[in-house]
Amino acid sequence: MPPMPATKTAKSDSLDAIFDSLLDLLSRYSPPLKSSGGKVRAKRDFHLAIPKAASIPGAYGGKPVALDLASIILQKGYVGFYFMPVYIQPSLKKNISPSLLATLKGKTCFHIKKLDADLLRDIDAALREGAKLYKSRGWL
Repeated sequence: MPPMPATKTAKSDSLDAIFDSLLDLLSRYSPPLKSSGGKVRAKRDFHLAIPKAASIPGAYGGKPVALDLASIILQKGYVGFYFMPVYIQPSLKKNISPSLLATLKGKTCFHIKKLDADLLRDIDAALREGAKLYKSRGWL
């Protein structure tokens, strides 16, 4: 009898495992960052934000805004890792590993479909760089 094809449930379970690994990693940054979840309807999500709203010169009319460092959202075929520091300072991309950059789709969204120890370390390194940037701007 030929092996059974992978089911939708098996794929979902592996994405859940990726989400859980990333959740564990991101949770290590709270505090000093503020963590939250449940912002995206009908999806698992987790967000890390600066502790209090900040003004970004030239943006939002100078009004203080809540600003995320990173978010993860369990999507249909991947776990979205949204890394806002590359939006604020695009030159930060040169500090991100090529293997993590290979998963970048758009400006700040990384599609994580497989996660190994190396990619997890790369994501942690990116988070450290982002936190360093936010700290240098006085947001942490």
